[in-house]
Amino acid sequence: MNLRCLFLSLLYGWLPVVGQPQVPVPPMEGHFLTDSIEIGRPFRYSLTYRHTPTTDILFPDTARHFAPYRVQKVAIFATQTTGNGPSAISRDSAVYTLVSFETDSTQLLQVPVRLINPSDCTVVWAQMDTVFLRSKLPALMLADSLAPRSLALATETKLAPLQQQFNYLALVLGFVLAAVVAVLLYWLFGQAVSRQWRLYWLNRRHVFFLSEYNRLSNRIDSYRVAETANEAVVLWKVYLEQLDPQPYMSLTTPELAERMNDERVTNALREADQMIYGGNYTPQSQAALHVLRDVATEKFLECREKIRNEGRQKSVRVVTLVESSIQS
Repeated sequence: MNLRCLFLSLLYGWLPVVGQPQVPVPPMEGHFLTDSIEIGRPFRYSLTYRHTPTTDILFPDTARHFAPYRVQKVAIFATQTTGNGPSAISRDSAVYTLVSFETDSTQLLQVPVRLINPSDCTVVWAQMDTVFLRSKLPALMLADSLAPRSLALATETKLAPLQQQFNYLALVLGFVLAAVVAVLLYWLFGQAVSRQWRLYWLNRRHVFFLSEYNRLSNRIDSYRVAETANEAVVLWKVYLEQLDPQPYMSLTTPELAERMNDERVTNALREADQMIYGGNYTPQSQAALHVLRDVATEKFLECREKIRNEGRQKSVRVVTLVESSIQS
């Protein structure tokens, strides 16, 4: 008796499982993750497609297939494959964050997935899904009825033409004000800016002179002493003319020595003449070129200090003028 009862219980417990048909899983699923939305608030839409591992697919274009919704961002998940061999199934999925500005109470969405074939592409559409608009505005109800109150908007479509006028007075005043400001700025800062510009180029020229002059003086030797010494002296005279507008290039060595009245310059120029015209290279040759470089640096410092003193004198004159104006 017990064996019979056990057999019957197993039989009746197994039959519903065998007789119940399996619900097939759709290959493509697209649905909203919420049943209602609000205008301007983001909500999500899920899209899943199951296919064979050898099939290449393209998910919908976010700029075209989700209209009238706007896609804020997309979360793409890695492909998951289950099973082996012919029964293997791959699943691709993505979640789209959308925003709607439509006022329809019921809104629909259906997106496609493209299957890439050797000859063409096959489009597979997801099922249509619906989402409802949730409004926070209370419905205006009549006192004696549950029907919404009908409202009529009053419109006025007649446009009042306006005559376009150009404000010439404002234009003239603007130009005058700009000119006054420009003159004032130039009077206050024009000379200072010009002075700083002169100092900038003075420093640039001095750095360039030192670079070229040191290059020539460092490579002087007994094989090319005449050529190198001549280039160095010419460069030195040209730079002196930039600092002091005098014809240094046309002056001879005695004339230069007399004009500069410096024993160091006289000895250095004599040593340079021996290198240029006699080809004599001695241990004092490079030292003579260094003396000429130092003299040019002293001239540069004098010129820079002269420009700076112009600014100081200008500042003193302005302060004096202001004080005299206050006292008067």
